[in-house]
Amino acid sequence: MPTGEVIELQLPDHRSISVHVRRRTTGQSPHTGQELQEIHGWATTDDSETHRWLSVTLRGLGDTAVRSADSNGDSLGRWQISWNSYGESAGIHTYGLILRESEELSLEALLIDSMELHPYEYREELLDEGLTIWAKLVGNPADVTRINRLIRTRQSFPVIRRGIQETPREMRLGVAEWSEYEGRIKYRLVLVDREITEGMRAELGHIQERNDRAAFAYYANLIDRLAESLVEHGAISRSELDVLQEAARAQPGVARHEFWHVTDVDLL
Repeated sequence: MPTGEVIELQLPDHRSISVHVRRRTTGQSPHTGQELQEIHGWATTDDSETHRWLSVTLRGLGDTAVRSADSNGDSLGRWQISWNSYGESAGIHTYGLILRESEELSLEALLIDSMELHPYEYREELLDEGLTIWAKLVGNPADVTRINRLIRTRQSFPVIRRGIQETPREMRLGVAEWSEYEGRIKYRLVLVDREITEGMRAELGHIQERNDRAAFAYYANLIDRLAESLVEHGAISRSELDVLQEAARAQPGVARHEFWHVTDVDLL
């Protein structure tokens, strides 16, 4: 049943619409564990220009959050909007809307076991009912070596996202791509909830397999071209190249760390 409550949504172009609240519900945020509101309501207009503007604006919002205010102009929060129905009768356009309370996920620090990290870029997303985190950092090769050694000690780690959620959650950790950066390196960490489903684990495995194949193809092609260039320029003879290739076949192995070397982590 309608509640009689009306809130003002502040949309782009410095325009707003009145949303009549039909009902409110609450649910727990999968990111922070906090209670979040969900509002079901509707907005109407009998003005054709407003109707055209509103239909374009609602489609263009995507995941962008908008602010709301009460009748006194006091802020009520930030919302993501879903446009779930539309109808027209006697020249009145009615939009059915769902407003989901939006959170500002502002990370202060990432605490993994005994490490405190400060990513320059951070993103978290819900995939297959589990949380996945991508974090980009600047450091040195010793930092990555230390993290890789830590990974080998256990399957998961307590992770605190300071500024988002102080309660630790057990997550699996991996070091993904890295690249050189002004005498140091940039690298990307990936964390997933420990209790991810088999489907999600398989998907992560497929991603890693594709990355491994792409990296292997790149290095194989690079080495072949380099070897041929050395022969063409007389740096080594064809027979010497044959000896090197036979030695490589007899003792194969490329450092796994090199598989994740990319031109620039920020292009990912």
